Amino acid sequence: MSSFSPTEREYMEAAFRTSEAPAHAKPLTRDRGSMHFQTAAGLLTILADRLSERPQDRDLAVRVLAKAEQRAMAVDDALGLHLVYHQMIRLHNRWKDVFPDARDVAFAASHKQIRLAPQAAKALRQKHPNEPLPVHLGYLFASTLLEKDQAYEAAMDLCRHAKAEGWAGDWLSRIQQLNKKLCESGQAVKSMSPSGIMRL
Repeated sequence: MSSFSPTEREYMEAAFRTSEAPAHAKPLTRDRGSMHFQTAAGLLTILADRLSERPQDRDLAVRVLAKAEQRAMAVDDALGLHLVYHQMIRLHNRWKDVFPDARDVAFAASHKQIRLAPQAAKALRQKHPNEPLPVHLGYLFASTLLEKDQAYEAAMDLCRHAKAEGWAGDWLSRIQQLNKKLCESGQAVKSMSPSGIMRL
């Protein structure tokens, strides 16, 4: 109520409303129906996703995600923060050709998610002990961006960390491709073992 105007709140209610809901339903604040969210950060992250379809909604989605980040931090929710940063990367990457700052903001969100990766991995393994870790968008986005900027060693380093932590993805293949590009670029390179680990 204090962070968003009445007009913004009504707009967000409409964005969150499903086609099955009555026209004047308020699923965010009153008429939840069958929708259940374990945390406020979880609900806000889903709302931000609903607000990511149009470039003119980007500012509102950014503010919603800032609130989600704040709520997750307040309760030390590593998994909630992981999902908030995932959505931040998706939002800004979607509009990187529209907003000049979008690429840098997505890159910053990637590093926030990467710094949190060990805690998020632990939380995911506790919640889903029989399932492998999913793809880590922060590692993937940041390493891809570094590769485009020809920062091959830094990109390889991120891929090695992602692989060592157990995040899903073909990290070994990416490491080998990056090493090949590094060799072709003429930059100094250390030899690598077939597993993608640097030899000193």
